[in-house]
This record gives sequence, structure tokens and C-alpha cells, in this order.
Amino acid sequence: MALSQARKELGFLLSKPIRRILEIIVAVVLVLAIGIGVQAASEPRNLYWGCRGDDVSALQSQLNSLNFNCGNIDGIFGPKTHAAVLALQKSCGIAVDGIVGPQTRNAIAGLLAKSSPPTLYQGCRGDEVAELQKKLKAAGFNCGPVDGIFGPRTKAAVIALQQACGIKVDGIAGPQTWEALSKPIPTASAKPETPSRGSSVPRYTKVMTMVATAYCPCNQCNYPYGGKPSYIGLPLGHGIVAVDPNVIPLGTRLYIEGYGEAIAADTGGAIKGNRIDLCFSDHQSALKFGIQNVKVYVLP
Repeated sequence: MALSQARKELGFLLSKPIRRILEIIVAVVLVLAIGIGVQAASEPRNLYWGCRGDDVSALQSQLNSLNFNCGNIDGIFGPKTHAAVLALQKSCGIAVDGIVGPQTRNAIAGLLAKSSPPTLYQGCRGDEVAELQKKLKAAGFNCGPVDGIFGPRTKAAVIALQQACGIKVDGIAGPQTWEALSKPIPTASAKPETPSRGSSVPRYTKVMTMVATAYCPCNQCNYPYGGKPSYIGLPLGHGIVAVDPNVIPLGTRLYIEGYGEAIAADTGGAIKGNRIDLCFSDHQSALKFGIQNVKVYVLP
């Protein structure tokens, strides 16, 4: 009788406060387990030899772009991908284990950030602009002085490069433009020829016979825009010509017989179709030129 009573009391003790404590412990363990599971699900998995999937394909694309060649992008972490990961880890001074975990991912992200060229446009300044200007000059696109200032002349040179390479023409030095500067500029299919006046024409992509008139920066020639720069912002003077943008896009580099090299930087109400207006430094020179038929060579 006494033993039975003791068992009942013990069961009572377990069924109340102790059971409650046990329930709390179980609840805490479940919450922790769920939290760990959610965290694990939100983080990318570690990649190593034998893994397959889209994340492996993404890794392979990144490795190839950083010149750690892993072969074809097939989504299979095989010996070539393993070797590329080892090479990357060694070059970055991190643990060389062939496993792509948080440390290796951070190293890849850092390298990608450094390797991505900046997007530059009119108004930008700095060493990156100066580097762009050096590359433009080396490729034969005159952007004026290498001063680290992305002004109208640099924009015009970028536009000319984009036209020559058949890429998007927007005057912005983005990834496509940087890539074009890293490769040989396409050569013109046309053969060089000697114009009727002057020396040999530079390498060109197209030649047209146009009706040329002349003007100068004076108020008489530019009324009511006297004192203002050309349409794309370049100061008026010898080497600036007005064109119909539907025939010759603004920013195009030109060689005009009897005049020399120029840039299509201006427009005019009467300059439509096969007409071109050449800017001279003074009014007398413009009057002397008059109206002539000239050959206009489009330069790359």
C-alpha cells in the first residue's frame, strides 16, 4: 500500500514541474535545429571534386574569366576544375585544399571586382580616364591630351572606336568598349588611295564625294549661336565639320581632301544629305574655300 502511494507521488512529480522543464528543453532544441537548418539553406554549399549543378557551372565561368582555365563549362567539378581551384587558392595565399568554401568564394569575388573594367562617360575624371585615353591614342583614335578628363573629344574618340568595331555606339566606355580596346582594331576593307590634292589618305573604311561649304566661329557664320561650341561640345575651329547625322554619325573621324583630318562634331540647318560644312579658323579662309566637291574618307 505504501509502495503504491509512493509511485503515485513520484508520477505526480514527473507529470508536473519536471515534465514542463523537459518540454522547454525539447522546444529550445527544436528552435536551434530549425535556425541552423535555415542558415545552412541560405548559404551556398561547399563545392569540391564530384559536385555537379548550376553552381558548379557558375564557378567554372568565374574561374575561366579570371584566367584559371578549368576547361568546358559543363557543371561537373572534375580534375580540371579541381586544378583551377588549387591554382587560384595558391595565388591568393589561402588554404590550398581544392574545396570552394567561404574563403575561396571571397577570394574569387575580390578578384572579379578588380578585373572588371570601370564604366566611364563624359564628366568622369581620374587615372582610369587617363588609362582609357592612352589606349584610345594607341589604337589610333585621337582624344586630345591625356589629362584624365572625359570631355567631348574623349567621347568622340570612344564613339569612333565603337563605330569601327561594330559595337553599341553610345560614347560610354563600358565592358564592350574595353574589350574592343584589348583586341586589334578591325582593318578596313577598302584599299588606300591618294587623293587629288595632298598626301596619302590614312586607313579608312568608306569614301564619299560630297558638296562642301565653309564657315568659321564668327557671329556672322554662326548666327544666332555665335560664341557657342559645336553640337557635341567641341570648340569651333579647323578640324570641326558639320554633317547630316543620318549620313555621317556625330563623332566620326574623317579625312577630307584639301582640308585634312576632321571630326564630325556639328550640324546645320542646310547640311542635309550629301553635304558637309567645313570649319576654318577665320572668315577670310572660309570665304576663299567657297563651295567645292570633295572626297570625304571615313576613318576607323
